[in-house]
Amino acid sequence: MAKYQVGTGEDGTSSSQNEKIHETNHRQQDNQSEEPEDRIASFSGNLLDKADSLIYAIVGISFLLGALVALVYSFWDFGVNVTKAINDGKPPEIALSVIGFISGLLLVLIIMEVLGTVIHYLKSHETSLRPFLFIGIVSATRSILSIGAKLSVGQENASSITASFQAAMIELGVSAAVIVALGITLKLLGKLVETES
Repeated sequence: MAKYQVGTGEDGTSSSQNEKIHETNHRQQDNQSEEPEDRIASFSGNLLDKADSLIYAIVGISFLLGALVALVYSFWDFGVNVTKAINDGKPPEIALSVIGFISGLLLVLIIMEVLGTVIHYLKSHETSLRPFLFIGIVSATRSILSIGAKLSVGQENASSITASFQAAMIELGVSAAVIVALGITLKLLGKLVETES
């Protein structure tokens, strides 16, 4: 029966063990040579990440304060306008006050959507396209309300075809098209996310 002998080195270890030791030593040398560079990259990465989070936190707090101020102002302006309309005996102006109030609330909603995006980024360090699509839809809706308020103020000019009326109609059409386009994009994006998951 033939005996097969595994090749051994001078210190009595097999050739496969020598290769493993050589590979381990090589890896340790590579790690030692890369270590200073990794420390610098890690330190600067952590520093920039903390600075990024700090700036986002400051921006988020500013958005929150802005939303609170806009909300308080919307209620105050609505109260003043309704009181003035009642005192002056002009009930139709109450409708304009309501439209202005809704427009102010939509502005607060836009600010809160952006704030939600900031909060999401602070928690997961990922951004999403969906909140910005919502913001675009709300902004276009607010624009439509604003146009409606302008047209209701100038009711006597609405029947005649004037340059301002035509401009209002074009703006109204563009805002409606923006809402439809963003709605379709939002629907397609939802399907894409469902497909990927």
